Amino acid sequence: MKRGLSIILALLVLIIPLSVRAVPGKVELPPFKETILKNGLKVFVMETVEVPMLTIRLLIPAGSMHDVPGREGVAGLTAGLIAKGAAGMSAEEISETVEGVGGSLEAYADRDYTIVAGSFMARDFRLGLDILGRVVLSPDFPGDEVEREISIKEAGLQGIKEQPSSLASREFISRLIGDHPYAHPVDGTLESIAAISRDDLVGFHRARYVPDGSILAIVGDVSTEKALKSIRKVLGKWGGRAAADHGIERLEPRIFPGTRVVVIDKPDVTQSQIRIGNIAVKRNTPDYFPLLVANNILGGGFTSRLMDEIRVNRGLSYGARSNLFRRLHGGVFGVYTFTKNATLRETIDVATAEIERIRTVTVGEDELESSKKYLSGLFPFELETNDNLARWLTEIEFYGFDPEFVEDYRERIDGVTADDIRRVVTKHFHVKDCFILLLTNYEEVSGQLEGLGNVEVIGIDDIR
Repeated sequence: MKRGLSIILALLVLIIPLSVRAVPGKVELPPFKETILKNGLKVFVMETVEVPMLTIRLLIPAGSMHDVPGREGVAGLTAGLIAKGAAGMSAEEISETVEGVGGSLEAYADRDYTIVAGSFMARDFRLGLDILGRVVLSPDFPGDEVEREISIKEAGLQGIKEQPSSLASREFISRLIGDHPYAHPVDGTLESIAAISRDDLVGFHRARYVPDGSILAIVGDVSTEKALKSIRKVLGKWGGRAAADHGIERLEPRIFPGTRVVVIDKPDVTQSQIRIGNIAVKRNTPDYFPLLVANNILGGGFTSRLMDEIRVNRGLSYGARSNLFRRLHGGVFGVYTFTKNATLRETIDVATAEIERIRTVTVGEDELESSKKYLSGLFPFELETNDNLARWLTEIEFYGFDPEFVEDYRERIDGVTADDIRRVVTKHFHVKDCFILLLTNYEEVSGQLEGLGNVEVIGIDDIR
């Protein structure tokens, strides 16, 4: 009964709005307290009382960009293993303790950071914090668990060649970015995973899992005083200083004169995966809001231009979208779609024509206002749950946004003009000097590639 009640309350968190107030032009967040512990850990505590639950979210600056070349995948493996045994507790004991109170705990890495997060009933706050502290500060990295996790990763990487969409997206990012650390796949490669040892994981944890530079957010039904007292007790003795990001330079925007085309040749495919894009800007940029609106118009939703032209009007694909991958040191703009091999070139031409159109033809007032209203109206729903609020608190701090970023979000969306759109897409969305990655049957489509750009063909067996 206790477990069932916890599940019901967890579902309610997904549908009951919290204390976020949406007023014309602004979003008002619940009050929160910001504190920095003596060890450098930055802490945010936000009290919400609608349901007796809370979220604990810890952001640690330990992402795949910090992986050593040849050991790509260490950050991801480390995150995946910290809860597989810690401070003498086995993976089963940790799981049973968390699930026994209806809670959840997860840890994962991306390119910039590692997230360790959990959701618990308010009465189990201290238990949840203790478990989080245990797995972050004292993971055991048991040898059998390390071997098992590596085997799981290897199986996944071997299977990705049979997942054309995932493989194309991974290779698009890696080959576009090149030697920059953002090219490191979070899951690594078959070669790099095979080279990783337990010592690599222990060393990465020792060097990167430190309080200095880390950010903790507690959002939910807990008093600030109680939360801070428990945090100081559990995490106050956490030691270590953040290692400088030596060698991680800004990912500079650049073009590919004449267009670079990489074809991954997979002879058995009947559909072609298409990725088109270029290096763009980092997460915290003065162009954030104009780019957000521009991307939404081009390919950010079901009513976007790419969807209209590629799916609705021409029936070339079931889906087409554009995306802005924006991180701490830089970002990527990309168009993602797929089509039958026979219509590969037509689909590429339609996609690039839409990029060119938004670059050269001023967006109409009706289309602009519709997009802004959609984004502005959607935003409060991104702040409805404890998990959402904790994510925004940690990411705003990590990426260095100004304190009014959330409160003024809708005003800044509303302030975007057609001239702003034209300015940022001209600067950041390239079409004639871009990078194109195709995963297709090269023999079948080679005649369609004439005049597209400088073509390089890579056999599927050469992908690692």
